[in-house]
Amino acid sequence: MRDSRSRATKRMVAVLAVIAILAGCPGMVAAQATPIPGPPGTLDAIDEYVLYDPVLRPYRQAVIDQTAGAISHYAIDATVELATGTTPSRITGSVALAFVNGGDEPVEAVYFRLYANDPRYAEGAMLMREVTVGGRPVEPVLSQADTVAEVALPAPLGPGERIDIDYLFRTAVPTAPEQSYGLFSYQPEGGTLVLAHWLPLLAGRGADSDWNLEAPSTFGDVIFSNIALFEANITAPDDLVLVSTGTAVVEASEDGTSRHRIVTGPVRDLTMVLDDDYEVATIEVDGTLVQSFYNPEHARGGELVLDYGARSLALYNDLFGPYPYEEMDLVDLTVRNGAAGVEFPQLMFIGGSYYDQERDAPDDPPTFLETIVVHEVAHQWFFGLVGNDQYQDAFIDEGLANYMSTEVYYAAAYDTEVAAAERARQLERPYLDRLFGPGDVIVDQPTDAFASDGAYVVAVYGKAALGFHAIREEIGEEAFIAGLARYTAAYRFDVATPADLLAAFEAASDQRLDELWRHWFEAAEGTDDYGPEDLEAIRNA
Repeated sequence: MRDSRSRATKRMVAVLAVIAILAGCPGMVAAQATPIPGPPGTLDAIDEYVLYDPVLRPYRQAVIDQTAGAISHYAIDATVELATGTTPSRITGSVALAFVNGGDEPVEAVYFRLYANDPRYAEGAMLMREVTVGGRPVEPVLSQADTVAEVALPAPLGPGERIDIDYLFRTAVPTAPEQSYGLFSYQPEGGTLVLAHWLPLLAGRGADSDWNLEAPSTFGDVIFSNIALFEANITAPDDLVLVSTGTAVVEASEDGTSRHRIVTGPVRDLTMVLDDDYEVATIEVDGTLVQSFYNPEHARGGELVLDYGARSLALYNDLFGPYPYEEMDLVDLTVRNGAAGVEFPQLMFIGGSYYDQERDAPDDPPTFLETIVVHEVAHQWFFGLVGNDQYQDAFIDEGLANYMSTEVYYAAAYDTEVAAAERARQLERPYLDRLFGPGDVIVDQPTDAFASDGAYVVAVYGKAALGFHAIREEIGEEAFIAGLARYTAAYRFDVATPADLLAAFEAASDQRLDELWRHWFEAAEGTDDYGPEDLEAIRNA
């Protein structure tokens, strides 16, 4: 295992080289311990690296240099069938996976997540069968209530080495399950099939290369995964609009079905949404096609979502470095159980119940719909480009996204007074209610170690964002943004840790921030910063 503090220091030394790659300068090809030729259909046999076509041309070669041959590659062929009567919606298909060991040590088994088997998905289910490894049959061993599948390898696979794993799968999609966020479901009220984690996916591996095989998270994001390439042929009813991670093109239509060809570039997973009456509004931002898909009754909200998405994309491009993909999609659908939006690579779910929110006058405060959109767009950097293990360190991506979507975005889009008001309303008020009610809570702890969902939300979304505000106040605006840009450049397409983010802020500011970091993220000392009078003032504002 690697020492995360040492790792952070080494990565910061390399930041200038990575920034040069982002600017289009020649980069270094990611090293493999034992390079071996790929089988037909992998990068070795594809002209012009077509799997990278969804990456914007100015950044494509740098991304190829960084990832080609160093990340796994899924080739998927699947058919989608909608629910009929008592039969749930189904997906059946095959996967040819070229698995690359991206860790530092040999592995003797590969692990997959079958999230659809989580009991919260009711009649949802996933079966992985006819598995072969290097052409030899292997029987998967299930654990964690059948949400983890272990596939043994014939021999240890060294760092950078690759092996073929082929399998068939069958997935049943639940209809409006009550105990989930709705991110894997058929929603009959909207005619929408929502397909996150719809196939067996490689389990996520942390910065220490260990597999995360925990039970699906109770409070936080379910999916933790690493960067891979996805290509898919999806056959679906031809009266459905398909929206997905990456770029999707209809290649053929016959017998009431359409075949969609999807290519993603390097991303953490492939998510899809199919709907019977989506309309779309589009705009281009810095070469990226931003698309807002909405139900017809939400036309005005769909236009507003497009505007918020475009404005936040432009801002974050300037602050943190470029969003490198050709498309970014925002999708109107039903989310449940306290969620207002959910992020996926290049694709964001926006809760349809908020689409009727609009400011009536210029002096009105921003709507929560705007906050949802710009929060999810921020996740395209903090989760999408730079990963973290949400089961262990959820405050990194959620706290950063929430701070970006209140203080930083609103200061740029409106003014500093609006930003301060939103910080008080969205961050300080919930945290102070907790602080002077049930009591303070430590931010940096595993997601399911929190005492309740309420404690998790206040800590990870509220107090964590206030901690980043304290760092910004301490080191100044310029160093704070520079630190985030360094962090993004150093850990792009990787998995980062809290120590990595702290080191980025310290390098950008030339200050030691250990004590400030401990105070906000590792301790319950909120009464050092606030008194009951602060809560009363916010309540009366």
